[in-house]
Amino acid sequence: MNLRLLLPCFFLHSKSCFTFRNFQNFIMNKSNCSRVVLPQRIHTNVFKNVIVRQISTCYQLLQDKTEKSLCLTKGDESYFDFKELECNSSAEQRMGHFMALMCEAFKLSEEEAEDIVECYPFLWKEFFHKSFTHLKSMGLVKTTFMQYPWLISMSPEEIDSKLQIVSTSFPDMGDVNTCACLFKYPNEKIDMLISNWKKEAVEFEQPSKFHFLAHALKVPIGKIMNQLETKSFLLSLSYSRIQEGVNICLDAGVQREDVLNDLWVLRNRPIKIRNRIETLLQSKIPVKPWVLRARIQSFKTKKKCLTFSYSYIEEYWEEKQDMEYDNNLSSYLMTRLKCELSVVERMMKVFPNLQRATIRKVKPNIDYLLVVKCIDPGLVIMTPRILCQKLDTVKDRIEILETTGIQYSSLWMVGRSQREFDDFVKRWKTK
Repeated sequence: MNLRLLLPCFFLHSKSCFTFRNFQNFIMNKSNCSRVVLPQRIHTNVFKNVIVRQISTCYQLLQDKTEKSLCLTKGDESYFDFKELECNSSAEQRMGHFMALMCEAFKLSEEEAEDIVECYPFLWKEFFHKSFTHLKSMGLVKTTFMQYPWLISMSPEEIDSKLQIVSTSFPDMGDVNTCACLFKYPNEKIDMLISNWKKEAVEFEQPSKFHFLAHALKVPIGKIMNQLETKSFLLSLSYSRIQEGVNICLDAGVQREDVLNDLWVLRNRPIKIRNRIETLLQSKIPVKPWVLRARIQSFKTKKKCLTFSYSYIEEYWEEKQDMEYDNNLSSYLMTRLKCELSVVERMMKVFPNLQRATIRKVKPNIDYLLVVKCIDPGLVIMTPRILCQKLDTVKDRIEILETTGIQYSSLWMVGRSQREFDDFVKRWKTK
């Protein structure tokens, strides 16, 4: 029988003062035994002292529970859970208690709490109970907690010390929702980072490179700081390089929102960004951050056709220009096949995969069939499956039909499986 678990129950149910005789009688009543013999070593002074210390702790905790927790919720730092005192609850119960605390403190839904537990499977073992109410009193909002749930694994004293370091140098970043991304670093590193940011900003107008980004992109500085969670390279990137890269993009006509959504472009050297912008402007291609940070192969020659050179970017832009009058696949098929909308809808009903196709997917097949082979659009309409096949497969099968001398008035055999196509050719040869 576990004496540690019976001591709290004795104080909860017994109004008499503690003596070993009273405690022995209480054990006998609980166990329904005629006699329970306590270990002989309980009469030693050492063991008595251990029991007395445990009794004092349990008695004080029970008093707190009786006097305070009756009017407190689980989100309160003074709340005392009697099951936690016994330490006999299962992992599922303790995890449920942790999720209840999150939902109550930050108004999370059950799905949001489950997502946090799934992403941070050991957080429910490491959190500080007082950190919930401390962060809530500091003004931590739900969105920030969802982004940095590991904040509750820090003690209130540790949170205050990190916040003090940041707010001393940059008062406008003293809000926990603004600088929470820095709390995952030790105090020494936070102090070193902030010191470096201040030194490199001496020759510039803004107090730090993050203040410059907020000013240049016209967003709150908290929105810039939140980017550090996924773009940690900004911590060590110099002020001058960030300023030059942002100014080059904005001068080239890149929208501020595009730069904010794709700060990865700043990892490229400014001269590289400038050279790629010149290439895009010469090709009359709109400048976008994702294009500027594309692989170098995208800006090299892909193939040569007669006297013309094409690159990946140029081909993409040519297709965009060809399709700029089209809003969707249906209108594109209506234009190329010269048919009504009802006909296109019938094609998609016969072959449903065509609904999920893109213009870039069907365009090469249509160009080959209508322009190169001069096939009647009606044959394509009757066989919509052929638009979603690989272009190489379509080319090989039509060449086989022409080489074999098979005159086709329909393309149904081209759109079939390889086995069915081979059987068709074999039967025709036999005849």
